[in-house]
Amino acid sequence: MNRWEFIKASTFLGCSTAVLGADSISCSKRTQTKPADTGTQPKNYRISTASGAVKIMPEGILPESDTVTFGIAGNETECFQIVIRPETTVERVSVTVNDLVSGSNRISGHTWHQVGYVYISTFAGHPVPADVSGKLSGWYPDPLLTRDHAHLIENWSNSIWVTVHVPAGTPAGTYQGTVELEIGPHTETIHIEATVYGFSIPAVPSLPSLFSLALEYLAKVYPGLPTAIRKNWLDFLAERRIMPTDLYIDLQGPDGAYRITPEEYVHYNGQTNGFVIYPITVTWEDRNAPAEVLIQRFEENRGYIDAIIASGAAAGGKGVFYGFDENEPEHFDTMKAVHAHIKSRYPDIPIATTSMHIQSLAQLEALHVDILVLHITDGIYNNPFADQLRAAGKKVWGYISLQPYHPMPNWRIENALIETRVLLSAMAYHERFDGFLYWGVNQYNKGQWETPRPISRNTPLKLDMSITTPTEEYKWLHGDGLLIYPGTDGPLSSIRMENIRKGLEEYEYYKLVEAKLGKNATLELAAQVAQSMSAYTRDVQEYLKHKASLAAKLG
Repeated sequence: MNRWEFIKASTFLGCSTAVLGADSISCSKRTQTKPADTGTQPKNYRISTASGAVKIMPEGILPESDTVTFGIAGNETECFQIVIRPETTVERVSVTVNDLVSGSNRISGHTWHQVGYVYISTFAGHPVPADVSGKLSGWYPDPLLTRDHAHLIENWSNSIWVTVHVPAGTPAGTYQGTVELEIGPHTETIHIEATVYGFSIPAVPSLPSLFSLALEYLAKVYPGLPTAIRKNWLDFLAERRIMPTDLYIDLQGPDGAYRITPEEYVHYNGQTNGFVIYPITVTWEDRNAPAEVLIQRFEENRGYIDAIIASGAAAGGKGVFYGFDENEPEHFDTMKAVHAHIKSRYPDIPIATTSMHIQSLAQLEALHVDILVLHITDGIYNNPFADQLRAAGKKVWGYISLQPYHPMPNWRIENALIETRVLLSAMAYHERFDGFLYWGVNQYNKGQWETPRPISRNTPLKLDMSITTPTEEYKWLHGDGLLIYPGTDGPLSSIRMENIRKGLEEYEYYKLVEAKLGKNATLELAAQVAQSMSAYTRDVQEYLKHKASLAAKLG
C-alpha cells in the first residue's frame, strides 16, 4: 500500500528495551560531599542519569548516579535525563536548572521538561518481527511535557529531560553547574560538567531538509490558528534546524489561508535550509490529473510563487518545487509535461520528487527533475546510481516514512533513539545524502480520526492521546508522521524530535572535519559508526566517544 492510500485508509486515535547503565551518560558516583540534606526521613527513591539518546522505559532500572558529563560546541544543544524511581507516588518535585560556569564565563537559559507516556496496545502484525521482539503493550516514553513541578509515578523510572544550549562563540573550557531537586523533605543535587569545544557549528544547516508541517491540521487543533500560536510552531521548527513548510498544502483550498508567507520564509532563512515554494501535487489523486489541470493550477498560483522568489528566500537552491509523490511510470508523461512548463517559467528553481522508478540519468533529465529523493529501504537508494546523478549535477536525497524496517534506522516508537542521531549525522554523511525529507511532523488526520485537544500544562504523564494508526493492517504502527504534540500554547516536543535535532547538529561535525581533512578522510571517519544504511552502531557510548574524537580533530 502506498503512503497516501495508507493515510486515506487509516484513522488516528486517541526499543528499545529497558535502558541499563551502558547507555547512560554517567554511571559513576561522584566522591565529592554533597550539601547537607534537609530531610531526616529515609529516602525511598533512587536517582540515575542518562543520555538523551536512550529511551528510559518505566520498568528500566539504571545504576545510581548524580553526575552528568558531556561535550558540546557553540550553537549546539545537548539533552540529558535525570531518572527518579520512587517507591511511592510523589506529587511535587521542584526542579531548578542552574547556570553553567567556567571562571567569569556563564551559560544560562537551560530548560527542563518531564517525559510523558503514550499507550501502545500491540505490536502484532509488524512486518519485521525482529524489530519488536520482546516489546510488550504498555506505556512508552515520548512527549516532553511542560510542568510547574515534576510528578513521580511510584515504581516507575520517571525521566526529567534537561536541555542545554551553548551560544555560538562561547569561550572553550570546562563548565560546571547543577540541577537541584526538592523531593519531599530531601534536597538532591545533580552535578553537570560540560566541556565546551573551541568551535561553533553553523547557524544555517549544511544538510538541506524538508519536514512537512501540515498547516491544515494545526488550524483544526487551534481554530483560526491564532498568530501567537502559529509563530510558536514556526519558531519551534526553526530552532530545530528545520524550515516550517507544507509539502502538501492546497493553496486554493481552505488551508491555503494558512500558507507560509514570503516574509516568514525570509525571517527563518538564517536558521534553516530548504522549503517548498509550491507543491505541484497536493493529493495522491493529483498524479492522475491531466497535465493541463496541474499546469492551470500552477499558473493560478504564480502570484504567490513570484512573491517568494522576489523576496530572495529561494536563492541558492533553498526553495524547491515538489510533487508527484512516489508516482508510478504511468504518470511520467504527465510529470514530464508539467515539469517542462514549470521550467519554462522558472528555469533556475530545482524540481524535487520522491519517484522511485527513475532508473537513469537520461530519464531524470527527460522528466526535468533536479532533486531525486530516494527511500532508504529495499535497495531503492543506490549509491553508485546516486553518485552518477551527482556527477551530472543532480542532487540525491534520502527519506523515510513508515519504512524502512530493521536493520535500517527509523524513528517509530520501537526504534532506539540512537538510530535517529546516526541516521542524520554519520549515515547521512557516509551515504552522501544531499538532503533529507520526512512526510509529516503533525499528521493529526489519518482518516476519520477526531482532531486532538491541545495538551495543557501539568497534564497527567499518561497522555489521553495515541500515536497509533488504528487499522487492522497498521495496528502495529506507532508514531509515523507524528513527531510533535499539540500543546495549549504551541508545540510540545518529543524525545524523537529532540534526537532529530541532535542528528542534524552532529552532521555539522563531519562538514567541519571535511573542511579541515578532506572528503575521503571524513568518509572514513563516518564509517567508524555508520558503514552503510544497515550497518551502524547502536551503542550510545561508542557514538558519543566518536563524536568527541571528531571534536578533538577540530580543536
